[in-house]
Amino acid sequence: MAETPRVIEVAFTKNEGRFLLEWIAYHRVIGVSDFLVYTNDCEDESPALLDRLQEMGVAIHVANRLEPGEQAQNKALYAARDHPLVLAADYVLQIDPDEFLCIKVGAGRIADLIATAPEADIIAVQMRFFGDSGLPRLSDGLVIEQLTQASRKSFLKNDIVKSLARTGGPFSRITSNHMPSFARSRDHHPRIFNGGGVEVPEGTYGGERFRNMPQAFRSMKNAQLNHYAVRTFADYCAKKYRGTAANNDKKLNRAYWHDRNRNEVHDAAIAPHIPATKAQMAQWLADPVLAYLNRRCFEAYEEILKKSQGLLRL
Repeated sequence: MAETPRVIEVAFTKNEGRFLLEWIAYHRVIGVSDFLVYTNDCEDESPALLDRLQEMGVAIHVANRLEPGEQAQNKALYAARDHPLVLAADYVLQIDPDEFLCIKVGAGRIADLIATAPEADIIAVQMRFFGDSGLPRLSDGLVIEQLTQASRKSFLKNDIVKSLARTGGPFSRITSNHMPSFARSRDHHPRIFNGGGVEVPEGTYGGERFRNMPQAFRSMKNAQLNHYAVRTFADYCAKKYRGTAANNDKKLNRAYWHDRNRNEVHDAAIAPHIPATKAQMAQWLADPVLAYLNRRCFEAYEEILKKSQGLLRL
């Protein structure tokens, strides 16, 4: 493997064009080389924005056309498993556009995280939930600059993980949500490390892929996944309007808002990458076609915010 690993980020999205450029720029800054993004049933200009990024050599966009009853998430991740970019990568990172990998070692790049656990087939990074920081709605600035209040490390649901997985490991589907799929086997079991560089023994999780980090191995020492799950209440209503990619829209209720809107502590660990993220965005937005499509995504999102008003009440 090359000294600088080839890392592909795989995602699926709907009506989130207003957020996409920031998310892609940030992850390019920290070392993601390829982006494979699936879209379905968009009312905004997300597909056109991603098509333009594809023309610019930044990302690959795939239309995820759904039949009645199909899950956007499952269809996209099954298709991604055999995509040439995934097969050519050294590592796969499957996260959503409201999730940002925040690395706290070295220069804060993915290569620095890999160096903390070079033997790992999977580095399982815990989520840290960010709240609205007291804002009724976002401005047009960066999400990661505006939302800086988060859950305490001890918050129970911080044990949910997403994975940076090495290709070539004993996986049946490296693009599975939360963690690659693998068969339970003595001879070909993946080595899983936490966000603190410590290997998680097979006996602590029963030898099967897991969604929640075992309590004794919880750690955000080297990395965390900043999860802006609700953003602000206006954005949360827009999320309710959009629905989930797993067809479980009923979970987007007031209880979910109160549970995920965490504002207990200030967390600016991601801040050192904000200037470079802005610079990368500015470089891409020098393209007039991309700038137009990005502006149209913001305008479309304003319309979605209006449509979603009143779907939920505090």
